[in-house]
Amino acid sequence: MSKLKPIDSSEIETFFKNGEPKYSGTTTYYEYNNMEYSFLTGKHIRYYKNGSRTESIYDSWGTVMDNKYFDKNENLISDTKTLTLNTTANDLQEFANSNKHITFIIKSKDYKYSSELNKWYLHLESEHTNGKKSGTWKYYYPNGELKKQIEK
Repeated sequence: MSKLKPIDSSEIETFFKNGEPKYSGTTTYYEYNNMEYSFLTGKHIRYYKNGSRTESIYDSWGTVMDNKYFDKNENLISDTKTLTLNTTANDLQEFANSNKHITFIIKSKDYKYSSELNKWYLHLESEHTNGKKSGTWKYYYPNGELKKQIEK
């Protein structure tokens, strides 16, 4: 990846028919062996018609490192972070054209609303390796006390 040369970037902004924002972010363009590659980079925000939104942070190679989902009232519903990302790709073409060479571990936190306590609370901490359940999954009561813990 160190042989990639950034050659340009462009800001993306789209809007709903009513003028409200729909999407914003950056695409970065690279050159390698006389070919051009593009990756989503930096902060991207997707707005939904119901008022909710996702905020994603991409690294220089188009990998989502952090993804947060907020409801229409700005409450954090889920927060996902990429903890580990390894690749066995031998070159950029293999990296860009397939996902089979990537191993990634993602940690998620999911929140729920407790009407009894009138607040949002951490409900579940989970982990996935290449999209499959892994690691320790922790479920919590609304008061923050650990409800159960499961090894996947």
